[in-house]
Amino acid sequence: MIRTRNAEMAVSASQPSQGAFRQGILTEVLNPKTALFFLSFIPQFIAPERSHVFLQFVVLGALSVLLNTAADLLVVVLAAPLERKLKSSMRFRRGQRTASGLGMITLGAYIALADTQ
Repeated sequence: MIRTRNAEMAVSASQPSQGAFRQGILTEVLNPKTALFFLSFIPQFIAPERSHVFLQFVVLGALSVLLNTAADLLVVVLAAPLERKLKSSMRFRRGQRTASGLGMITLGAYIALADTQ
């Protein structure tokens, strides 16, 4: 990586945004950690004496999904201009490749010199 730090960045064909969006939704729906989060975290905020428990669960779950989606969209909106700037900066790419190469060399040296027991 250090030796090729001045090489041009390969341009990859980007996935259509609609396909990426669909893939993200499918991944999140099928993610067992999402279900575990909702089943373990949300019940703490449900008060059975207030109203129907299922309705409270649905409302809190929908609110959580709405807030998480808003935060994700904000990150995307803010990251897109930054991505364009960083991809067009040869200085940034050179520094990134040098730092990555040095990190790999450091990890390799650590593993080679580590006392294995």
